[in-house]
Amino acid sequence: RRELHLYAVQMSRNFIFAPKYVGEIFELPHVKVPQNLPVWLEVISLKPRVFDVFNFFDREESAAIVEKAIKETSETHRIKRSSTGASGYNVNSQRTSENGFDTHGKQAQAVKRRCMDVLGFDMYEESLTDGLQVLRYNKTTAYIPHLDWIDDYQKQQEHDFDTEHLGSNRFATILLYMSDLEEGAGGETVFSHGWPPKQLEEDRVQFQDALEALRNSGDVSTMLKKNSWEEKMVARCRSRLNIRPHSSRAVLFYSQNPDGTPDNNSMHGGCPVIHGEKWAANLWVWNAPRGGFPGSPKNQEVVDRNRAAGKSPDDGQKKATFTNTKTDERMRNAELFFQDTFWSKFGFQDTVLNVNTYEGHQWNVMAGDKTLKTFVIDKKPNQMYSI
Repeated sequence: RRELHLYAVQMSRNFIFAPKYVGEIFELPHVKVPQNLPVWLEVISLKPRVFDVFNFFDREESAAIVEKAIKETSETHRIKRSSTGASGYNVNSQRTSENGFDTHGKQAQAVKRRCMDVLGFDMYEESLTDGLQVLRYNKTTAYIPHLDWIDDYQKQQEHDFDTEHLGSNRFATILLYMSDLEEGAGGETVFSHGWPPKQLEEDRVQFQDALEALRNSGDVSTMLKKNSWEEKMVARCRSRLNIRPHSSRAVLFYSQNPDGTPDNNSMHGGCPVIHGEKWAANLWVWNAPRGGFPGSPKNQEVVDRNRAAGKSPDDGQKKATFTNTKTDERMRNAELFFQDTFWSKFGFQDTVLNVNTYEGHQWNVMAGDKTLKTFVIDKKPNQMYSI
């Protein structure tokens, strides 16, 4: 017997799935995938809120995303040593993976739109997503536990990250796994504040016991230094809630609580790879427009101080706005493409489009198979185009 569940969502907040027990199923018939398979969530953990997303993407899409990442040559998007932080390129000694970004690829765009469908958004908004981050973990590489929610408690950034009030920040993450790693091969995603599902409290393995068992096994003694952060990560991965990768597996978790406060239970890390190679990707979804997009919240005092000092933010990204003036009949059913990849409908009945892009990117306006207009992004930080 089917049940109807109603959820009350506070004004200005976003819908969050409210699981009642591990193993609970949420059917998602509105989410469409290439093979028309049914899509559903299954609850992995209540604290943190973690879900398997079944049939979210397939091995062909997985392979295509990895192939594009390997071939990417642009400095801003190519695979290179991973960085951390809210702004700039900052290498962290405890994040040894490599990453790149796929912002406009065909598969990346399809996956991003699917993520928004899964999370219950009525429509796709580019301002609510980052690019698809593609990750490569070689043997022994890892990422120490962290929050995806960006910490700026001292309000040093122009963007307002305080989601308990009026700010915007990363709200949910969908992880995509592109590699098959056997049990014992490492590479899991560990939630360092969570415990294995359905494990009795008396059966929980404490950290020191897990570390001793790891050393006694000899599994990593020849590849990881004793007392290194990587060795300690493996011990945490073997005792805490962990997600083992396999190709085309997708996992959802939330970085915010329903009231907008950061969910500290979502602390997670990438476990060291012991055997083989791990490819993965993730999409961060924001609760409101992220920095650089129209409507994104600002710390006005910081903005005023920076402008007075002559500072202007520039991460290389450009903001482009595309408007259909509805004066050219040829544009009635127009569509916007990034190069040859469909981006969005752009006809008389469609909204103004705001995109995050880079200098040299080419945007095409098409009707059917005919290119009606081409725009090439230049050096200006904010650009307006109309048809």
